[in-house]
Amino acid sequence: MIWSQGGITLAEALREIDRMSLNALVLVKRQGNALAGYGVVAQAFRERAAFLKEAAHEMQSYVSPLIQTQLHVLKYTRMADSYARQVKHVNTTNCPSLECTYKQWKQNAATKEAEAHRLLQHLLHAVVRVEEGINEQEYVVVNGRIEAALSEGIGVPLARVSDEMGVAVEKVHQAISDYRYQLEEFYDENSADI
Repeated sequence: MIWSQGGITLAEALREIDRMSLNALVLVKRQGNALAGYGVVAQAFRERAAFLKEAAHEMQSYVSPLIQTQLHVLKYTRMADSYARQVKHVNTTNCPSLECTYKQWKQNAATKEAEAHRLLQHLLHAVVRVEEGINEQEYVVVNGRIEAALSEGIGVPLARVSDEMGVAVEKVHQAISDYRYQLEEFYDENSADI
């Protein structure tokens, strides 16, 4: 689970962004054609929020399999180490299955390490996709602030709505950037081991 600043999960932060975009659309609808320009921005913000939710779901789909695979790596490595200690103390000509079992555990660990490496690559790719979506969302926020400034005389609190959207997107951006940094460090460590 990825946590954003303020202790909420990424999923909660993305729901908040979606809620804000819906509120902006309702605000625009109440004003009619007077806020048509901001309506386009609010709709784009909502569409980007839906994309982010989908991309975050894809990203999360790699986390559990990666954890399970890493647990298998630990288990197989532990078993291989246990058999390695036994092989040192036993004449393997009298007990060839012991060395064979050791090699099998070692192979299982290597196979799972390669699988974990692939899953981590997929996860990193999914994180980059979320980051790209956030960057696009930030662009929409900037356009929203411009439209809010242009619509200032109407008396609708669009600047506040745009600022809230910007703050929400920044929280998600910071959380996903931190997460990517941690994953890249882990990836670099694992790549050195493979």
